[in-house]
Amino acid sequence: MSSSLSESMSKSLSNSALAVDSASPLAPQVPDTEELQAFAREQLAGRLDGSRGLVLSVPAPVAPPELLLIADGDPSTGVLWAPAQGAAMAGLGSSHHLRLRGAQRLQELRRASDELFAQLEEFHHPDSTAPAPRLLGGLSFAVGSADQGSWSPFGDGFFDLPRWLYRSDGEQASLSLNLPPGCEESPADLVRELGRILGMLETSGDDPTTALAAWATAASPVSVEQMPEEVWHRQVEAIREAIASGNFRKIVAARRAEVTFSRPLDPLALLMRLRQCGPHCRRFTFQRPGLAFLGATPERLIRRQGHHIATEALAGSIGSGQGPGNGQRQGRRLLESQKDLGEHQLVVEHIVGRLKPLCRQLDWSQEPQIRELRNLLHLHTPIRGALREDTHVLELVELLHPTPAVGGVPAAAATRWIAEHELQARGWYAGPVGWFDAAGNGEFDVALRSCLLAGNRAPVYAGAGIMLDSDPHLEYQETDLKQRSLLAALGVGE
Repeated sequence: MSSSLSESMSKSLSNSALAVDSASPLAPQVPDTEELQAFAREQLAGRLDGSRGLVLSVPAPVAPPELLLIADGDPSTGVLWAPAQGAAMAGLGSSHHLRLRGAQRLQELRRASDELFAQLEEFHHPDSTAPAPRLLGGLSFAVGSADQGSWSPFGDGFFDLPRWLYRSDGEQASLSLNLPPGCEESPADLVRELGRILGMLETSGDDPTTALAAWATAASPVSVEQMPEEVWHRQVEAIREAIASGNFRKIVAARRAEVTFSRPLDPLALLMRLRQCGPHCRRFTFQRPGLAFLGATPERLIRRQGHHIATEALAGSIGSGQGPGNGQRQGRRLLESQKDLGEHQLVVEHIVGRLKPLCRQLDWSQEPQIRELRNLLHLHTPIRGALREDTHVLELVELLHPTPAVGGVPAAAATRWIAEHELQARGWYAGPVGWFDAAGNGEFDVALRSCLLAGNRAPVYAGAGIMLDSDPHLEYQETDLKQRSLLAALGVGE
């Protein structure tokens, strides 16, 4: 890890849309803490021991959402969902935890979440801009792929209603306290806790670098263990043989690099450095005791707001090159690559074919665009639509995951092949991560450019789509490029 961590944080925060000075005219005046505490005291009185869960929301100072994750010292459970632009969320603790298992995990999640949302009672301060209660979490790439080792606390999936949920769009912010039925805590203790968190957000919002840098600690990488290229070649050749048999058109191969550090790495330090990944990446983390799965993914799986949906095909890659003009030349090469165009088209066909029967309108470009990331170019096709009926976002997740960008064609058979033959279990890598609410709105991304922090070790994952004409050496180089930005954030190869 670089010794100039605080300088890196300062730079990334100064470039962030969320680093808004609380004195800025863009930031509405937030009622003082005593007023908000009085509101909370009044709403909580006589309600804590009832049969319904409580949601109490108040306006909050604008600050980087990561600040919430240090409110409890060393959080055993925490979550961050932060696009480069727009509203970000951070959750601390867990009021309700929904653990999922087995092939019916999404149906189980829908039933359990419907029951949970139905028994919540909400109380909003008049100035609060808090959204409806949201569950945040994710799923493993495939059932059973996170059953062993460090992945086991994550399992097939889980979703949390955080005890504290902070949301900020850079201009307005809110803080929600979620409490389970029959809460035995005293209103006085909860009101004090509310005041403490609001005070921390207010005092740190003007200069968050100091607070965050003081918490985050640097750790130095001491070794990086990569899958040997000859092992990767055998894996790719096995996939090409499966495709040549006529049973598949594409299978995605994945590998990981195992980074070992001098001591346990603070997830916050990595999250802050991932701010520099660019405007197309959404940062996320899901923390369990002693573990954190986090990354900065460029790929959206599905977003649903009312009847409007948005998704994308992101497949086909090339290095962006070095020096003036190389990006354009590499972009032209990518647009002329029949292998990459064919791989990309399979993803477009999968998404369009699954969504079109549900939509009264579905739009996408016939020719892919170029999406530029830090050191990679991808073929990119945005897809937008309007649903015919009120389809829950979890139904759309089940319909789309895994797309051929991370699984293969045909999807179900390719996923089984990966589970049976891939040498290293994927865990939550390439699985859906995101949030949803009681109305069925939500947003899910594909958990790419990600790693699992487990003590002083961090496996970093990357994959490449294998077609019949794939070159194993070139595909290995592609996965190397995909790992590079996350490895750099970890202090490797800076």
